[in-house]
Amino acid sequence: MASNGLAKQIFATISASLSIFIAGCWLGWPAATTDKFLNHQTGIEVTYPQLSWIVSCMDIGNVLSPIPAGFLMDRFGRKKTVIFLGPVFIVSWALPVFLNHIWALYLARFLGGVGKGVSYTVVPIFLGEIAGVKIRGALSSVFTIQLAAGMLFELVVGPIVTYKTLNAISAVVPVLFFILFIWIAESPYYLLKNGRRDQAAKCLGWYRAGDDSELQLMEATVQEEMMNKGTYSELFTNKKNLKVLFIVVSACFSQRAGGVSSLIAFGSLSLPDPSPLVSKSNYIVLFGILHVALSFVGMSLVDVVGRKPLLILSEASLGVITFVYGLYFYVGMYTDVSQYNWVPYACYEMFSVMYALGVGFIPVVFLGEMLPVNVRAHGSAVMSIALAFSSLVSNKMYLFVSTTYGFHVILWVYTVVNLVCAFLAYKMALETKGKTFLEIQNMLENSGKNGSEGKINAKT
Repeated sequence: MASNGLAKQIFATISASLSIFIAGCWLGWPAATTDKFLNHQTGIEVTYPQLSWIVSCMDIGNVLSPIPAGFLMDRFGRKKTVIFLGPVFIVSWALPVFLNHIWALYLARFLGGVGKGVSYTVVPIFLGEIAGVKIRGALSSVFTIQLAAGMLFELVVGPIVTYKTLNAISAVVPVLFFILFIWIAESPYYLLKNGRRDQAAKCLGWYRAGDDSELQLMEATVQEEMMNKGTYSELFTNKKNLKVLFIVVSACFSQRAGGVSSLIAFGSLSLPDPSPLVSKSNYIVLFGILHVALSFVGMSLVDVVGRKPLLILSEASLGVITFVYGLYFYVGMYTDVSQYNWVPYACYEMFSVMYALGVGFIPVVFLGEMLPVNVRAHGSAVMSIALAFSSLVSNKMYLFVSTTYGFHVILWVYTVVNLVCAFLAYKMALETKGKTFLEIQNMLENSGKNGSEGKINAKT
């Protein structure tokens, strides 16, 4: 029975996070199609500014969708809101298949961003609420693995098929997602929040067998957290919630404004010519492979090493990597560095490794664990907006700054972002490994008191 429950949790996790795989496909799509656009292989003529807007339209849709998604998941449930993503993603991929116009691409990318915003808002909450305590971090990490796998899918398939074929193949995935997720049970936390205890018991029984003790613990947690109706005002005025929000948003800012969005979208421009040993496109594919492979390593470590150490190590390492990456271009302005052209390629691949081991997934885990259920939807919306806004700013800045001031400048901006966020994680983040939701809330409640007591004890 226990193994059956684990299998259902895994099935639900994979099914729900397929929506993130689709979002990952849309993230990887620009890198897979940029050369096709520039070589006039798509049937659509685009300028560089238009290409920039095609990339950025996804971020715009992502910025606008999280707050409505938070309302929908509290009003209609986590399951129904996630199911809604099926039609949205199907239409987004159908547009470039059937319409050969740049406005169809703008709308398709916008809808892809809407779907990504909803996915990032709802799916982490859903996964955090259905998973058992001992595997919650690992299952939540699947969210990020699916995102990386979606990007890798586009990077691998894109170069070997035509533009139309790539879009048609990608359109199959949301259909599969829609069919699979219909069979998944609703979150017991959502049902308890709405006073539907019998249904919550059935759904909890679907996810894992056991006595009534876990349901009672869930019910006690929900009752305590729902004493005050969750609002955005409470999210920003409650000191405990504000601390969680700061931890999550700073990690989100590092995740997207730390360089990954631009290095994926404009990978071919981030690497100098000529490439060592193999073609540049192979290094871009390797970036995606390492991202997926090391995400599995991160998933296995998150419930062993802990969330905070992995986050700090990841962000600090990315700061060092982008500094060395930028140093290559800076030195290249004054002397010949062609014999060291392997350096930026090594930095590019190491960026993928260290990103996947921590900052690529820790913010999602923190969000699903730290915020109380009455404001979890609002916090998830804020996280999605922070991710989308950071990505939008990073993508729009990249071409302008790198072409106007040099690649080293934009890379060193990423260095500052990563190192500052690593310091903030060291000072603010709490370790939630192996803690129940109730224990985490108590830890947050006492963190300020413990800090004060620590200073007093140190003096005595």
